[in-house]
Amino acid sequence: MTLYNNFQEIEALVTRNTLIKQPNIEIITTTPNLNLEVTSSHGLTIKANKNINSIDFNKEKYDFLILPGGPYVKELLDQNDKNLKKLLEIVHYFFKNKKIIAAICAAPAFLGKIGLLKNKKFTCFPGYQKYIEGIYCSDKKAIISDNFITSRSPETVLEFSQKILSKLLF
Repeated sequence: MTLYNNFQEIEALVTRNTLIKQPNIEIITTTPNLNLEVTSSHGLTIKANKNINSIDFNKEKYDFLILPGGPYVKELLDQNDKNLKKLLEIVHYFFKNKKIIAAICAAPAFLGKIGLLKNKKFTCFPGYQKYIEGIYCSDKKAIISDNFITSRSPETVLEFSQKILSKLLF
């Protein structure tokens, strides 16, 4: 799970807490912040497990990627800096290796930025569909399309978490 300052804490923490209740599921949180401290969009500060720049995909095994939403999404997309480039590199690694990528709220825009949802059904926070070329399903709370799971908002986080579990466990 990637965390940037201004992440949406309900989407991140409810998803994490739902998944870690299952045996054999571990969630590693990552951030670009050197001190590993990340502050949510509502002022909650948590400590991530790893710096995102220290991940070595040749030595470490990851089965899925979770991208919570929040105001940071638009900030990263607008800045188009090294943090966005690193995140998109990680997203592309998961895509290339046919691993699950789950994005909620505004975060599906990252998948749209590199064209991964083209011709795929998706949902996201209203307004962020403009960043994504794909089949927008505004009436769905959460959608599985191949190895992608997308969801709309904090209000749909339970459906999002259940879709991730269904993909991981079956």
